[in-house]
Amino acid sequence: MRRLYYVAESVEIAHEVAEALHGLGITRLRLHVLSRDEAGLYTHNIHSANPIHQLDILHTAGRFALMGLLAGLLLAAVLIAAFNVGWLNLDIGIPGALVLAGIGLCFGAWEGGMIGLSRENYKIERFHDDIEAGNYLIMVDVSRQQRPLVKELMNLDFPQVPYRGGGTRSINIWDSPKVTYHQTTH
Repeated sequence: MRRLYYVAESVEIAHEVAEALHGLGITRLRLHVLSRDEAGLYTHNIHSANPIHQLDILHTAGRFALMGLLAGLLLAAVLIAAFNVGWLNLDIGIPGALVLAGIGLCFGAWEGGMIGLSRENYKIERFHDDIEAGNYLIMVDVSRQQRPLVKELMNLDFPQVPYRGGGTRSINIWDSPKVTYHQTTH
């Protein structure tokens, strides 16, 4: 599955695009529109982007979960070493190390999720200015077979809606946002 990005200037055009894409077999669950105009999307019955598309919850949670896991393993290693040297009378062993790693992982994921609630999704940062200007970001998830059909439809029927790139739907915790936009308006 690949995600294609298009930017429309009005809710009416976004609605026409959505209807045309539905005609190609793109379901509502594969078409998301992100805009500051949530009421307009609702009025025109356009499937709006959900918080997972808008906010950096999963990406930041994954990054912090990894850091929490490493911190838990490091603490476990220090405690095991302190016991072996004789500085500590508590032997946590492998089960204790796994518990500390699990606690670190869960705490990191929770903390990252909370931080991600205040950040714009790193995958849409390149469209920040378009969204803030009142445009409509159309995100279409397509299979390999649908991709040429969607591109052809958009090029022929909607030349005023430019193709703005593509990407994967998956989250890569190794990707860093170039700019962190804090979520305040949509």
